[in-house]
Order: sequence, then C-alpha cells, then structure tokens
Amino acid sequence: MKLQMKNWRWRGAAITGLVWLVGSVISSTVQADEVVLYDGKKVTGTIRSVDSQTLKIEVGKDLQEISLFDVTSYKFLEPALPQNVSQLLIDGEKPSYAAGPRTAKVKLRKGLHRFTLPYYHSVGLAKLEIQVSGPGMKKAEVPKDQLFRVNAEVREIPSREYQVDEAGFRLPVKIEKPEKYIAYRLMEWSHPVDVKSVDDLKAVPVKRYGASPRLALLSRRSAINFGFVFEGLIQIPQDGEYEFAVETDKNSKAKLYIGAYPSELYKQAKSNKSFGWKVTFSQSGSLTGTLKEWNDTGIHFQIPAAEKEIDLTLKPGAVHELWKIQEDTKQTKTVDRKGESKTEDSAYVTTQDGNVHRVSGEVVGMNEQSLLFQYQGQQREVNLDRVVGLVLQKNRVKPESKLALQSLMTLIGNTQIPGVVEWNEGATASITMPWGDRFSINKDYLESVKTVNARSVSLVEIQPDSVTQVPFFNQQYPYQINKSLIGQPLKIGTQSFSKGICVHARTVLVYQLGKNFEKFQTSPGLQAETGALGNVAVKVMADQKILFENPEFTSATKTESLDLDVTGCETLTLVVDFGKNQDVGDRFVWGNPRLIRKSPKELATNQK
Repeated sequence: MKLQMKNWRWRGAAITGLVWLVGSVISSTVQADEVVLYDGKKVTGTIRSVDSQTLKIEVGKDLQEISLFDVTSYKFLEPALPQNVSQLLIDGEKPSYAAGPRTAKVKLRKGLHRFTLPYYHSVGLAKLEIQVSGPGMKKAEVPKDQLFRVNAEVREIPSREYQVDEAGFRLPVKIEKPEKYIAYRLMEWSHPVDVKSVDDLKAVPVKRYGASPRLALLSRRSAINFGFVFEGLIQIPQDGEYEFAVETDKNSKAKLYIGAYPSELYKQAKSNKSFGWKVTFSQSGSLTGTLKEWNDTGIHFQIPAAEKEIDLTLKPGAVHELWKIQEDTKQTKTVDRKGESKTEDSAYVTTQDGNVHRVSGEVVGMNEQSLLFQYQGQQREVNLDRVVGLVLQKNRVKPESKLALQSLMTLIGNTQIPGVVEWNEGATASITMPWGDRFSINKDYLESVKTVNARSVSLVEIQPDSVTQVPFFNQQYPYQINKSLIGQPLKIGTQSFSKGICVHARTVLVYQLGKNFEKFQTSPGLQAETGALGNVAVKVMADQKILFENPEFTSATKTESLDLDVTGCETLTLVVDFGKNQDVGDRFVWGNPRLIRKSPKELATNQK
C-alpha cells in the first residue's frame, strides 16, 4: 500500500519569543489522551507508545503498560495552545448559575483580531446572541462593517504571531486586504450520532461551507440537531478593554476564542462526498472516496483526511465491495443480490431499460471511462456510467481468523482502516494491514482507534448465524441495531443505550461462539416507548442450556444486568417470545450486549 500526504502543514508549531498573559488569566489546562478499557473504565494521560500487543500511557508520574487485549478504544487529544496564542474567552459548556448572557473582558489593541466561535444545538427553538462593548463600541451586535473573513492569507499566519504585550493587551494581526463577511461551516446530525461537546462536534462531517455578513444565528431553526463554527476577524476601533457577551438557549452551547485557531478544533471532519465510491474492505473497515485508477499496481483512491485529501493505493484483494455514490440520491438503484456468486466477481450494471443486471466474471481494472471485465473468456469494457457496484470474490483476501486481535483506525473524514498500529511518540504512526501491506500516516490524521476482537466484543458487531422472526399477525418487524423498531434511541425505563439490539416478539437470534468466550453480559428490558404495554417470554441459552429465563417480562420487571457464563460454549441463543398479551407492545431491547473473551495463550494480558 502507498499513501501520500498532500499540502499538510501542522499548525501547532513550536512557540517561542512570546510574552505570557499577566493578571487574572491563567494558562490553559492540557487535555489528556483517553483509553477506554473492556469494563468501561477510562484511563486518561499521555499515550507514549502503541504496538501490536501493548499500549503505554503516562498517568501523572507513572508510566502504565496496558495490554491491547484489554483496550476497547483509545484516542489522542490535541493539547490546547497557550492562552496568549489562543484564548478561550467564554466557555458555554461550563455550568453557570447566573441568568442571562455569559460575559468576559479582554484587552485589545486597535486593529484586526481573529476569533473562532463553535456552537451546537439539540432540540427546540435555537438562540444565539453575541454582543460587544468597549471604547468606540456601544453594547450591541458587532456592526457588519467591522467583520471580516478568515481567508487563506489569515490561515497562513503562524501561531507565534498571535501575541500579548507587556501591558496585557492582545496584539492585532496584519492583513493587507481583509475580505468582507465571516466564514462558517455548518454541521447536521441525527441518531445515533450524539453531540454533547465541542469535542463531539468536530467529528461531525461538514454539510456546507459559507460566509455570513453577521455574527449571529445563521437562521431560525427548531427541533433539529445542528451546529456551526464561525471564523472571522473583528475590527477594534481603539485600544482598550472590551466586553463580549454570548447568550444561548438551554439546549445550545457555544465557546468563544480570541487569537489563533484553537487546536481543540483541529480535527474537523470533511463533508461526506455526494459522489464517488463507498468501499468496504475484505475485513472490517470502509472508506468513501474518488476512484482515480485501477491497474496492475492496485486500486488508486483519493480520500478525505482532516481538511486535506490523501492518495491511497490498495491491493484488489483487500477490497470486498465498491458501490457508486450517486450525486442525485433519486438515481440510486435498487440491487437484487440473491444468488450472488461466492467465488467469482459480480458487476452490477444498468441496462437500456434502466434495470440493474448482474454479470459474473473477474474485474481486471478500470480507467476514467470504463470498467475492464473478464466475462466468458473475453475481456469486455463497460462504460462507468452504467456501473452501479462491484462485489469482489475472485482474489479476495480471506481473514486467517475471525477473532484475530487488530485495530480499526478512524481517520478524520470517516475512513476506517483495519490493521495493527505501531507508534512511539513521533509524528508518524505505522499501520500494518491484515493482508500484509504496511504504510505510515501522520498521527494527527487519527480521529480514534478501536480494538477489534479484544477482550470485550459487542454483540451488535457480530452477524447472527441464524435469525428467526415470526410475527403474531401478518406484519413483521425486522430486528434493529442501536435503535428501536421505529428508529428512536434505545431506552429501558430511564436508562439509555447507545448500543443494543431491539426485537419484536417472536424473534430468535443465534450466534456462533466457537468456545472463544467466557461471559455474556447485557441489560435486557422492554423499549420505553411501549409504555406499560408489552409482555414477553425471554430466554438466554448457550448450547441449548438455559442460562436465564423469565416467562413474563414486563415494563414493571426490575432492570438488572446479566452476567452469564458461556465458557466452552459453541452457540449463544437469544429468545424473545410472545407473552400473555399476544404481541401488543412486545418491543424488547438487549441493552449493551457483549461477549467477554477469554485470554488467548499468545497474548499477554493484565491480571489486575
């Protein structure tokens, strides 16, 4: 695999020759890296190294070594810049017992000062009001003629040029020709995405980039999850102390930074492409990008990572499926995959009458205009406009073990790459793919790293070996992952679950364990939206042995966590059957279902 960086420049350069803030301003708190363990506990500190088996993290003065087998996920957090470079003026995420707007004062010299304002909102009528007052400025919304855009010229200003003088005044930036309006990027999301902080917001793909003449709410929005980040310059008319005031509704949060762009917001996902290809790897992982070429050297993609595009070359055997993303979603074709070959490649192409036809053979390559396909002993060319999707089986790399310990790296931009990470405090991490390819990537491109097939394996990530669903009447409700049967968040009583399986009676799910696990843990109960309705018979079995049974599970049944022994078992069976009220309200949730894996002999694990 080859991976090439384009136009990357790290903004967090070394900072020298600066005058530190004086008075009441204190240095910012450094954020910590975070490691989540299999039992849900978190370890925070500074990650020093990662390899195929262990992770080392510095917690205070102690260096702890943790087996990767005991790690569920980990992420690196950018340390905040010193406040004389990027000052968090107003923190709307901190609790406040005072009514009205949040205010803060700052000393500013005459001239242009850069600011950044991230904002996010959940439900109800959104509100965001920003006012400034000081010498030469009455308390009011910032006049339009004093707002300017953060353009390429502003972005090129090094962090070290944002300074505070000896009198405690922030110094302005020097811009030759400032542009009118302020820049913004808009994000929207829906379940299961949940934004509860600016740190969550930066991982949401950008829906739209634009410019606004006002420093105010983009539009009057209600009952929608959205957020945006304003970036601009404010013209300060004369030296003095200025007061900023930010007011939001109770379901919104905002922060205001003065100075360099805050490093806490560096990792902003790019927008999802409205065209290109969605690619699924032969093992776990996927990416969305532009397919540039497919030849003897591999499949060449261009994918988003942070605010840049990177070139990625894959072996054809590393890819399982490729599906074209239509710019107009109305043009997306429905594909019938019944009878698809398990040994030959399948190409799904449109016919003259607009239907989708499947052709079996072998994909040879692709250029800008055509798919090259070996069919019935001859190489054929198919116009790319006709290609809907490809499923590769001919040369697919099969995993040596379904339970091999590895990591799944999520890049900024939502690309997920499987493999083994090796990193030792430098700027570059090395990744070895399951099929042998090895490449290096800037560590700052990593949004998060999840350990796959470690000690804790979520049942939502395992495909059932068999599914039996028998409706009481004619209507059938397919089981759902991480949401209720009508698409709502999973909830049992007052407890919510980000992970879980929701089923309707009668549903039987059977999973293959292969004697690899010791425990099955879950919090079962009726979905809260059913109210007082619902009466089901619940059973958990392992190799036909009943581990748990409740013949009359209702909304009044006390919610308890199950911790069941499945040591040496081949199968796990979850049964939700009809209860006394036929199937009225029989919507049942297996909350946070997970298997606890026994320690493989070849892995060193913690015995704490």
